[in-house]
This record gives sequence, structure tokens and C-alpha cells, in this order.
Amino acid sequence: MQRIWKMLTAYVDVAVAFVLAVVILGLDIAGIASTKVVQSATMATLAVVSIVLLRDRARSDTRGIEVQKSVEALQKQLDVRVISGTECNRVLTEARRTTDRWVFRGGTGAFIRAVTLPECVATARPLRRRLDFRLEILDPMDPDLCREYVRLHQRLATDSDSPEQTWTVEETRRELFATILAAAWHQQRYELLDIDVRLSSAYSLLRYELSTSCLIFTQRGPEFPALVINSGTPTYLSWETELHVSFQQARRLPLHSLRNTQLSRVPSAEEIRSVFRTLGIELPADYTDDSLDDLCTLALASPDPYA
Repeated sequence: MQRIWKMLTAYVDVAVAFVLAVVILGLDIAGIASTKVVQSATMATLAVVSIVLLRDRARSDTRGIEVQKSVEALQKQLDVRVISGTECNRVLTEARRTTDRWVFRGGTGAFIRAVTLPECVATARPLRRRLDFRLEILDPMDPDLCREYVRLHQRLATDSDSPEQTWTVEETRRELFATILAAAWHQQRYELLDIDVRLSSAYSLLRYELSTSCLIFTQRGPEFPALVINSGTPTYLSWETELHVSFQQARRLPLHSLRNTQLSRVPSAEEIRSVFRTLGIELPADYTDDSLDDLCTLALASPDPYA
């Protein structure tokens, strides 16, 4: 009985519209009501029908929102999911906004240098939040490694005019020097930043970006699909361990030894030379002061490479 009553109350407006339509039809056929009365009753019926349609549309929209929330909740419970380039940017942005640590393993770290590190520091600073950064990049002192890295991406390029076709070994090393300089500069600019840079002797097609909320596997550019592994899942914990082991095997840069090396807001050529000298990295002999000024700009003022 209660179920019938609920159905009647839920669809009372539909019943009213139906009864009005039947009454109007009957009056019109019998010729009892005037044309004006029939028209007025018809308008009233249409008004009721409009209200019914609006109510159903609102209910449909509400159900759509509920379904979307359910899908998002289900996605968070999945170990691994594939996302597109546009969604990858959104996931990375959300991860940077809430994390207190970041682990990166990849090639030159251009995106880390231009976007991730500056944004994470900018978010942590007002909160005086401690920030841990672990970067594993290619060793710029190994030209053969850089050469193979360039060749691999050129062989895998999709078009003859792809950006990878213009890459050079020297450009790759320059990108790596810039990432190291950016790490040293940000370390001095934010007291609560604990940054550790390791130089790897191996390269990979994938880039690993681990935050407190998720682990994201990306490739060359946002046009490629990416994988997301949510934190707290067995897969996330396994890859976290794998990245830790890989990090420990790579050569560590002694960034702690730069405490006595002060870097200006815009480091001079001599300050840059001092940084790499202290870190035990030999810059190319043909790097002039102008070359180091350009390196400084690349390190601290690079635009988002995928914007």
C-alpha cells in the first residue's frame, strides 16, 4: 500500500495532466464547453506538461551527477587506469597542489624544471610545508648515454618533422645541466626543500612521477596516453619500492656541499661555474659567459614545454 501511495505522490503531476487532457477532449467532443474554455484548459494542460518535463530533466541531471561521482570513486579504487593527454595535465596539476614529496625518474627533467618544481615550492612556501624532491636524470658527463637517448627518440619519432629530429647530444647535455642548476637554485631559495639529484647510467622511454596521491607514467609529450596508479594500492607500493632501489643505484650529486656557494636571484656566470665545480661536474670547455647566461635562463625561466 505504501509503495502504491509513493508512486501516486511521485507522479501526481502526470496524473493531473492526463486527467486534464481527457476532460478537455471530452468537453470538446460533446460541444459543452466554449472554444475559449477549451483553449484555456489546453494552456493549463501544457503548463502542467512543461512542469513535468522540467522536473524529469532536473532528476535526470541529478542522476547524471551521481553517476559521474560513482565513476570517479570507482576509478580511485582501481590500481591502474589509462588517461589521455588533457586529463594527464589535470591529474599532474592536482598532484602538485597537495603533495609534500615528488619522485621523478626520466630523461632531462625539462618539465620538472619548468613546471613541477617551481609550482610545488610556490604551493608549499605559504604553508611552510616541508617538501621532499628526488630526481633521477641522465648523467650529462656520459656523452654516449646522451647520444643513445637522442637516437632512440629519433628512431621512434612519428614524423620526419617531429621535434625529436632536431635533438643533439649537446642540447641534451645542456638540458641536464639546466635541471641540475635549477635544483641547486631552488634548494637555496626555500629552506624546507630537501632535494636530492641522482645521475643515472640508463635511459627509459617512460617518465615516472610519484607524489603522495598517485604515480603517473608519462611518455614523450601529452599526445601519448599515460598510466595512473593511485596511492595506497599494492601496485603503487611496488613501484615506490622499485623507484627507491633505482634511485639508490644512481650516482648522487653532493648538493649539500653548496651551502657555502651563494647563488644570486639571477646567478652570474662565475656563480654557475662555482656550482658545477663544487658538484664535481665539468662543463664543456667552450661554454662562454654568454653560454652560461643562456643556461641560467633555461634553468630558471623555461616555459612549459607542452603548453
